[in-house]
Amino acid sequence: MQEKICELLWLQIPGVCRLTQQCVHHMSGMLVEDTPQNAADVQELLGEYFRNGGKLTTQEINKICQKIFDTLGKEQLIKKEKKHTLAAEQLPQEIILSEMDFYLEKESETIKFEDLFKEQVATNTNEQIQKKDRKEKLRQKEDVKAKEAYEKHIKTIKEQKTHIPPARVRHSKADQDGKKLDIVIDKLSIIVGGRALLEDTNLQLIYGQKYGLVGRNGIGKTCLMNALARYEYENADKFRHIQVLLVEQEISETDKNPVELVLETDMERLELLEQKDKLENSEDLNAGLKLQEIYERLELIEAHLAEAKAIKILQGLGFTNDLMFRKTKHLSGGWRMRVSLARALFVQPDVLLLDEPTNHLDLDAVMWLEDYVINCKHTVIVVSHAREFLNVVCNQVIHFYDQKLTPYTGNYDQFEKGRAEKNINQRKQFDSQQKKLSHMQSFIDKFRYNAKRASLVQSRIKAIQKMDLIDEVLEDPSCVFIFPNPEKLRPPMLRIEEGYFEYQLGKPILKGLNFAVEMESRVAIVGANGVGKSTLLNLLTEQRRLTEGNYFRNPRLRISMFTQHHIEQLDLMKSPLEQLMTTFPGASGETYRSHLSSFGLNGNLQLRPQYLLSGGQKSRISFAMAVWNNPQILIMDEPTNHLDIDAVNALIIALNNFTGGLVIVSHDQYFVSTVCDQIWYIKEERLKKFNGDFDDYKRALSEGKLA
Repeated sequence: MQEKICELLWLQIPGVCRLTQQCVHHMSGMLVEDTPQNAADVQELLGEYFRNGGKLTTQEINKICQKIFDTLGKEQLIKKEKKHTLAAEQLPQEIILSEMDFYLEKESETIKFEDLFKEQVATNTNEQIQKKDRKEKLRQKEDVKAKEAYEKHIKTIKEQKTHIPPARVRHSKADQDGKKLDIVIDKLSIIVGGRALLEDTNLQLIYGQKYGLVGRNGIGKTCLMNALARYEYENADKFRHIQVLLVEQEISETDKNPVELVLETDMERLELLEQKDKLENSEDLNAGLKLQEIYERLELIEAHLAEAKAIKILQGLGFTNDLMFRKTKHLSGGWRMRVSLARALFVQPDVLLLDEPTNHLDLDAVMWLEDYVINCKHTVIVVSHAREFLNVVCNQVIHFYDQKLTPYTGNYDQFEKGRAEKNINQRKQFDSQQKKLSHMQSFIDKFRYNAKRASLVQSRIKAIQKMDLIDEVLEDPSCVFIFPNPEKLRPPMLRIEEGYFEYQLGKPILKGLNFAVEMESRVAIVGANGVGKSTLLNLLTEQRRLTEGNYFRNPRLRISMFTQHHIEQLDLMKSPLEQLMTTFPGASGETYRSHLSSFGLNGNLQLRPQYLLSGGQKSRISFAMAVWNNPQILIMDEPTNHLDIDAVNALIIALNNFTGGLVIVSHDQYFVSTVCDQIWYIKEERLKKFNGDFDDYKRALSEGKLA
């Protein structure tokens, strides 16, 4: 029965409602479990789904629910419960009214009319309780199903990670003798969860080239990188001699320090050193010969230089001597991600896959990584939201769009220009071809049955069949963010005077702190990792209190803060709509949906469990939550992490249109340059204003001229 109801629902649901098959199946189950007795019951069960799935008015929803109820009854898919009703019936015999008093008096001795009323109320109450219980049981079933789906998703991700080859140094590359290190894949297809991400496309990776892989959030860039790293594509065995390494997002917590974790990727070196130690303490007469072989091999693989090389890479990524030899379990997630990056750089694979490598890196580390990628001789593929990083390191761009991979020569700026020109030319060619086809088709239709012109008609039909059709240019849907503008407040807004803060007695994090924020402020806070940038943001939002100094805040001021930590706090089992409704109860469904739409979360995205969303889509949810209270000052910590470049551009436009104050911690050069008009940096526990733009700051930093 449920399948029939499910089919019926599909026919009744209007096209504007974007409901998934899973959602409609769930709705049909509700109708089976809790049989509606009228259209109002249908509206109570399904109304919220129609509101969430499409912008329908209450009147439209009522009409749909009435139609569904009528059709269910007509198709005999529901059984109406019998109700007690009052009706006029013919009496079986005459009743003498004067005799009724006697009977009424006798009945009143044993029956009270109010008891009948109470009994009816109790019956109705029991029915309501049973109905509520059925709903609760159905909800619990759906929760169990959702949890099982989530656990299955997590298990799949873990299995995919286990199939990714570990970071291992290859000293012997005999299997590469005489073989090219290019990867050329024809008709590449990638299907995930029954959905085709790529279909019959070509991918060509020439050894030594630096590629930028670009495309919208959620389109499948990370899935493509995973497939390349796992050799999961057709004819992958042809390329097994090529070492492809995907940087792990974050190394697991262990008792080992970063230097040890980097060095352990060289398994041959560790095994040789272990054998050397055993033989040096051995009484075996042949130990000397074996030791000589080991010494020669250690010399050949330059084992004595390995530790210095590992330390140099870690230093380049910002590790101090203290952090370098600290147990990894005591490091933050950002530092553990750097350890993963250091391991990959130490291994030097033939093809290095970097997924958002600049996340968690300060400007010094980003510049060091730029130099490393440019100068390494191997193939590198980079997925990054940082336009300037792509401009500096990439000489090729691969555009992932519409299940195809399109190559472009040059960096990201050149790709944008080249793609725009290509689209203009393709659009002209498409329009010209369509006119030609229309003219030929008109001739065919006009003279199809004219015997005298049959040969001309046939020649045109053959010409159309042989013609290589030019694809229509499909525009990328524009990504738009809309930040609500707050009401104006008179200054002063937010100010710290002679601030001093320490976590441990006598060890200042910030001192001599003088800083003010107004509604016109557009401030970027920069500096090395660990100098106190996040601490400053916490002081501004009163999540931390000054140890000494004065803090002033306008009593009417609303402040909101966006951090990557907020993304981690999302309930992944909930949909974006449920997340917003739970966090900020009391608003109408239309208000929640409209607010999410302001951040590019439309249709089914609002109803999809958050564990199925990309990192960029989760960031959008966090943006929507951060500005729910319509703040006058918005504080953001690395807001561009996880966003694609189009989303970064949308964020830039939204922030430039925002009439409140901004304080942003970011090392994204393009983002800071286009949003902020002030740069403040932290050095030696002091916050200082830099006189110049971001290019000037970057130059001063590289030349060691920051005071």
